[in-house]
Amino acid sequence: MFRKVLNAGPRLSDGVVRLIAGLAILLYMTTYWKASTFLPEFVFRDSEKIQSQIGGSSTYQDTSFDAVAKFYSSLGNVGTSLFVVGIGALFIWLMFGYSKRLGGLLLNTVLIMPCVFFNLFVASKDTLVVLMSIVLILIGRRGNVRNVIVAAVALYAGYALTVRIYFALILAIAVGAWIFRRASLRLKTVLILAVVTGLYMLPDAAYYMLLHPRDMAVDYLVSGSPHGARTGFYNLLEPNSFAAFCVDYVYAILKLNVPVLFHPGPKECLMLVFVWIAVGSVFGQKPGHLRGAGAGAIDVLASLVVGHMAVSMLFEPDLGSYTRHLSSVALFCAWRLNYLAYQSNSSYDLISKSTENGRNRALHVRHHLASSGTTGQTADFR
Repeated sequence: MFRKVLNAGPRLSDGVVRLIAGLAILLYMTTYWKASTFLPEFVFRDSEKIQSQIGGSSTYQDTSFDAVAKFYSSLGNVGTSLFVVGIGALFIWLMFGYSKRLGGLLLNTVLIMPCVFFNLFVASKDTLVVLMSIVLILIGRRGNVRNVIVAAVALYAGYALTVRIYFALILAIAVGAWIFRRASLRLKTVLILAVVTGLYMLPDAAYYMLLHPRDMAVDYLVSGSPHGARTGFYNLLEPNSFAAFCVDYVYAILKLNVPVLFHPGPKECLMLVFVWIAVGSVFGQKPGHLRGAGAGAIDVLASLVVGHMAVSMLFEPDLGSYTRHLSSVALFCAWRLNYLAYQSNSSYDLISKSTENGRNRALHVRHHLASSGTTGQTADFR
């Protein structure tokens, strides 16, 4: 389905794509300076905490907000604004650069909007994740898988040590997903059994530690703004056993990836489209494995998206938070969608060429038979 949409419409020339990207960047820069006048208050929630730390507050001392505040404080107000705008402009340019047809342009626009809305109008923790994705994409485009792996480990491990410790878990799951993608059917079966067994052997306190942060986050949202917790949800069961862990995890998958089942509204429908484009970009597979330069790097980055999704099911308290965090790696999704579309076009061209060659050979044989007087008879090619 996604390949049909990606290949729908007329092909866009490089000049047209650059023009669209340039106009989008101009619009983004224009609106950035007036963002506070039209964006909802919840977009600035994390940014305000960072600003309070920069201003000397100790409310979030020794937390991730404090760590990020020290970085942005070193840039100054003007430097921070230029830093965020620069990331936003480069992100938009790269995203639109993966649009080869009108259909692909529309899908990439859907991927761009949540990231810009949530992460690139304010200086936040996720703004740095967007920067990390840009760095990894630029390295990956050179086609060296080893360099992408080394850079991903360095960036995610560094971010885990300084800002969000759970990025270490994202990295670990990404490594597992990458190995799983490349494994044989027998090894995949062994890996699945090993993961299930490992989860089953965890102590009950581990399940609580993994899932209870969601309940605390929802409590915070409710105390701060009941409206802000409209799509928020608690764990269905108290996470104190393996069975409860499985139920809560599946429940979170449904709540965050199929939100219209619980909140059938226009916002939920829009976020559903974004989420499923991201899901389709990662798990969508053409017949046969990806081939060509850059395919290995694409698989590495797709595995990182899987890691983000898997960890988000553990603690994300509402649909908006899930969309915000997932959108920070939208660039990985756009690159893989573009590659799937390219492979699909290549396969189509190959089939068309083979069909045309077959027709030409048939006409040549028919012409040869006609010239030798064997038309209408059974030819002996022995």
